[in-house]
Amino acid sequence: MNKALQIEEFQLKKVGIAILVILHVVGIFGYLSPLSDWFLFLTPVNLIITAGMLWIDTQDETYYGWWVAVSIALLGYLAEIVGIHTGLLFGSYEYGDVLGWKFFKVPPVIGINWLIVIWASFSVAYGMKVPKNIRWIVVALFATGLDYLIEPVAIHFDFWSWDQEKPPFKNFISWFGLSCIMAIIFEKYPIVSKPRLGQVTFICQVVFFGVVFFLLPLLK
Repeated sequence: MNKALQIEEFQLKKVGIAILVILHVVGIFGYLSPLSDWFLFLTPVNLIITAGMLWIDTQDETYYGWWVAVSIALLGYLAEIVGIHTGLLFGSYEYGDVLGWKFFKVPPVIGINWLIVIWASFSVAYGMKVPKNIRWIVVALFATGLDYLIEPVAIHFDFWSWDQEKPPFKNFISWFGLSCIMAIIFEKYPIVSKPRLGQVTFICQVVFFGVVFFLLPLLK
């Protein structure tokens, strides 16, 4: 790669990081403001933009990149369809209207959310130089931990709701198992070679849901 391309890539990545940070900071204030309904309506747009920024991390000249991304999103979406119609994977739950149009009672954008969570978690583990033979486990732990942080915020804003007050333990077991499978796919077909944007995404997600969760009592 020549110097001009390196500079262009560096600038593009800086723009991506700035967009991710701005999206999540604005989202924090928006979710906690009187205009929260409007910001909630924009949640699917936020997810799509975040996924687009992550694509900047894709390894150059990787012909299977799109297939990996689509496979992860589709696997997550199909798992949600099975879960919501059977209760076997995650428990008994249903989606609200925040994540947009639903097909088979599941908003397709949830597949993009799975992709973002796995991509971001893999980027963190990749950047930490976790050995390949255990990286998929670490990725699954990060992804499941992020879901644990997301749950109370998602429930409060009606992303989805559970028949019981809180998600059952098997929800997190299934999250861990599915995340392991997805992480193995990422490991076998590596499309993350420069994980900075994924790492920033993970941090932004943790900060966003952590801050909103901490401040939720102020909204009650």
